[in-house]
Amino acid sequence: MELNERKCSAKAVGWSTTVRGVLMAWAFSAMPAFADYAASLALVKAGKYPEAIAAFKADAVQGNSQSQSALGEIYRDGLIGVSKNAELAAQWYRKAAEQGEANAQQNLGVMYENGAGVPQDAAQAAAWYRKAAEQGLASAQNDLGGMYANGIGVPKDAVQAVTWYRKAAEQGNADAQRDLGLMYASGTGVPKNATQAVAWYRKAADQGHAKAQLNLGLMYASGTGVPKNATQAVAWYRKAAEQGHAGAQHILGAMYANGDGVGENLVIAYALQNLAATKSNEGIAKLMALDLKRKEEAMSPQQIQSAQALSRTMYDTGEIGASIDKYLSTVPTAATAKTAERTVSAPARTNTGDGFPAVPPKRPGVISCNTQCLNADCKRTYDDGRKERFQAKPKFDPFTNQLTWDSGIC
Repeated sequence: MELNERKCSAKAVGWSTTVRGVLMAWAFSAMPAFADYAASLALVKAGKYPEAIAAFKADAVQGNSQSQSALGEIYRDGLIGVSKNAELAAQWYRKAAEQGEANAQQNLGVMYENGAGVPQDAAQAAAWYRKAAEQGLASAQNDLGGMYANGIGVPKDAVQAVTWYRKAAEQGNADAQRDLGLMYASGTGVPKNATQAVAWYRKAADQGHAKAQLNLGLMYASGTGVPKNATQAVAWYRKAAEQGHAGAQHILGAMYANGDGVGENLVIAYALQNLAATKSNEGIAKLMALDLKRKEEAMSPQQIQSAQALSRTMYDTGEIGASIDKYLSTVPTAATAKTAERTVSAPARTNTGDGFPAVPPKRPGVISCNTQCLNADCKRTYDDGRKERFQAKPKFDPFTNQLTWDSGIC
């Protein structure tokens, strides 16, 4: 089960990084927009970006906290034709934050936590998060909970962490719901309660939170807080995998490899875990490569080829579930999927009776050979009758993002 890790919101729930989002934020903002701020947004809508920037600045200089906060986001993310400038972003956020603008307070906290545009200062980050959190901003409440959970900028205090996570979770913040679930699952800051953990994971998972979907899958797989149900575990792993969660892709691959909650299928298992390896750090990727090698020992060359092709399709399209469903549609029936995948035979080979390929014909000025590999185990026969047995080298192709075997040339 994933541990509670510290993360801060990329941005508060104010101005979005897209023009469409900016206009949505204006239309649905709980705060009445100042006339000049509204006029500045109208210029954005009209695509008159230089005029919009000038208008925001003029309004911000007059003390409009909304325009000040908007300029902070414009400079932080490099919006509407402006170059990114973390220092200017922090300056404008500070002006708005000091006037009590909650979104700007949280964003300034993020700047301090990451050391972007200001010296990194966890205590300052926590202080600004608190100001926004006390105004009821859910994302800031979750960030402050994370600071307490990990003892960053404040003394480590699991009870305080739970308090702030709960405030945010009850407002529907998916990150906080998942974090609160973790606290219940581990009994940190609250009595251990698997049922409560599942309930909070589910709230976040239903909102599309990939990590919560993985956590919920793990609870179903182990029967913790819910009746054990491998089929449900697979369903939640798949949702997380489809969002690109490498851990979920790897675990879903293991479910296919073992036929746990889903029909056993080594091709799909290999494809998913090969995909997960491309998204993992170097150390984990190496471990995954070893796991893939073990799988290859139970697969035919055709299966490996099919698995690598499926992995490439998943990577190129980003459609994990659709790729799996399309692949399974090529298998005669679901009932025979396991048999069909395990009985794919290797292509007919002409050999010398000892497992080595036949001697190739000689060609003037060229050394010819026939090579035959089963996974990494290769046999080669040269045109002069020499025979060689060797291990192919694992090769990761950065263009196709697939692990293959390289038997070299003659």
